Amino acid sequence: MRTPEEFDAFLREEIAPRLRRIESERRAVQARRDAVALPAPAKLAGAALGIAIGYATSNFALLLVVAALPFVIEAVRKAKVPDTATPLVRSTILEPVITFWDPSFRYQPSGAISRAEFEASRLFAGESFNTYAGEDLVTGRHGSTAFRFSELHVKNVTRRKNRSETQTIFDGLFFVADFNKSFRGQTLVLPDTAERALGSFGRAFQSLASGASGLQLVELEDPTFERAFTVRSTDPVEARYLLSTSLMQRILAFHDNSGAKLRLGFRGGRVYVAVPLPGNLFGMQGGLAAFGGNPLGGLIGSFGSAAALAKPLSLDEVRRWGSELLFATSIVDELDLNTRIWSKAAPAA
Repeated sequence: MRTPEEFDAFLREEIAPRLRRIESERRAVQARRDAVALPAPAKLAGAALGIAIGYATSNFALLLVVAALPFVIEAVRKAKVPDTATPLVRSTILEPVITFWDPSFRYQPSGAISRAEFEASRLFAGESFNTYAGEDLVTGRHGSTAFRFSELHVKNVTRRKNRSETQTIFDGLFFVADFNKSFRGQTLVLPDTAERALGSFGRAFQSLASGASGLQLVELEDPTFERAFTVRSTDPVEARYLLSTSLMQRILAFHDNSGAKLRLGFRGGRVYVAVPLPGNLFGMQGGLAAFGGNPLGGLIGSFGSAAALAKPLSLDEVRRWGSELLFATSIVDELDLNTRIWSKAAPAA
């Protein structure tokens, strides 16, 4: 894999000229959107008319509808103007940045981890959801380990009469990789919220819940790990084989460094890792402060939105995308997946 110094040179020599071309296109798109905006007098007239109607009819809802109508019309007209800048960002900036680090990496902007694989992980078993979406699929091989990851948005939307309620099941990075040990069953490592909240009673409750799910609660010998996570498995003996002392230490370190409520699953020769994020992967705005200082923090805004065109794309933002990619692929190193033992050989080249 390349070095940070090589990446900086790549940004200066290859990416900076492309950013200037994209900025020209961004300004052109913004100008076309500004051209279809309604004149300020029209919007003021709509607001005044809404106030007058609302005053005359004592109907506050009607006041809001009439006053907002010009602004809604303007938003619709702007949305119809094609965004020709964002596709350039994906094809001429983001994809080259991803493949720069390793030629085996492949990027699919509209791709995602499949719903079937998300459900097969059982990391969110028992949670009902009816909305599943994802984007920014990256696949490749880091050392001996094949991996794939994408951003996922999993929600449950309940509609009652004139309103709807949305429950977020998972928003974040979902990572799948080959595991370096052979195993037959399934083991889940989940945030241990019950014991932290309820102490020994919470532990007993977890034991009952585990039996109901077909998975057994696994007792481990690391009290620090057990305070952070609860482990359930179809085979407790195999779970202890998978979760060696060194792996538990690595999971704890990754948990502490990321500041996220991690979930890990071992099934079918693979490891699944769910990392909640506060914003979008490979987003165009934001900083590092909002997520414990890790490289994925504070990424707000998404490609294709009007907000994405509000300001020029900077080299610092592109550099952050490189940090996000390295954060995701570092899961392989954090879990030491490239260390192959006798029971599972490295795949053929």
